[in-house]
Amino acid sequence: MKRLLPSVLIAAALLGGSGAMACSLCPRVAVAASSSSLYRISVSGMVCSFCAQGVEKRLKAVAGIEAVRIDLSNGMVEVTARSGAALDTASLKQAIRDAGYDVRRIDRVASASAATAGKPN
Repeated sequence: MKRLLPSVLIAAALLGGSGAMACSLCPRVAVAASSSSLYRISVSGMVCSFCAQGVEKRLKAVAGIEAVRIDLSNGMVEVTARSGAALDTASLKQAIRDAGYDVRRIDRVASASAATAGKPN
């Protein structure tokens, strides 16, 4: 492990904390990644991958969205906002309604890194 540490430090220095990669060893990168917001949305009516694709397509068209992750088995959608982007829940709800589904609930998590902090990889 000691042999790998210098290469990790060099990679982190080259990135300069740009957020291009998430590294638990480099606080500068972790801080950059933690500024994006995560929204958890409960959606009713999604039952198949076709449903999920329609919701994902509509949400990705909303300005400021970085990533969309859909869990069909639980009817949950996770939306990650770009760093510094201001998203309002009304635009998220409208995108899902435009795809033909109903929003049950939207919860905003403080940051995307806070939401994944306790999860195993």
